[in-house]
Amino acid sequence: MGEVIAFPKVPRSSEKPPSRAAATVFESRGWRILELPSAGRFVALSGYCRGGVEVGRFDPRAGDADHHDGTEVAVLTRCAGDERLARCAIGWLNAGGPQRAILAAFVVIAGGRYHFWRDAIVEVAAIGGSKFVRLIDGSIALVGAAQPLPLLDPFARLPEHRRRPAFDRLPADVQAAVMRWTDPRSQFAARLAPVLPG
Repeated sequence: MGEVIAFPKVPRSSEKPPSRAAATVFESRGWRILELPSAGRFVALSGYCRGGVEVGRFDPRAGDADHHDGTEVAVLTRCAGDERLARCAIGWLNAGGPQRAILAAFVVIAGGRYHFWRDAIVEVAAIGGSKFVRLIDGSIALVGAAQPLPLLDPFARLPEHRRRPAFDRLPADVQAAVMRWTDPRSQFAARLAPVLPG
């Protein structure tokens, strides 16, 4: 269920950093996130998941004062099927967790905080037999079983992130209807135009 993204190999000095004991860094909704410095990772534990789920990795060279240095919260790309774990990880980020995270589609950033996607829905539309949602950050997504499928984000910084490939795979009539719903006054037509290669 978890996925750990490895850090690039860095030549280590002959001195080993001082080892720290395992510690609980966050606890919520039946989940506990445990930091394992000797293994260089975090593990999410719950009463019904005895084996634990790897939820990230940190740089073991980080000092005690900044123990989240280099952290990647990789669980956020893999725990969409477990809403309690997803909400626990989001709560951890909002409660002073790592500064850098690998986010999946079920995490929405708005107002300087992370939100679970169902908590960030501001509007719903049924188009062509499918359910589409407008999220608090202004993006449009197709509702999936465990997490939304991002389609359009007029406010994304990079042009290739504004119109996702999944949108272009929709039938032409559904694309047109979603565009009318997303941008009824065509204010974002230039921003949501397909990105041409080259």
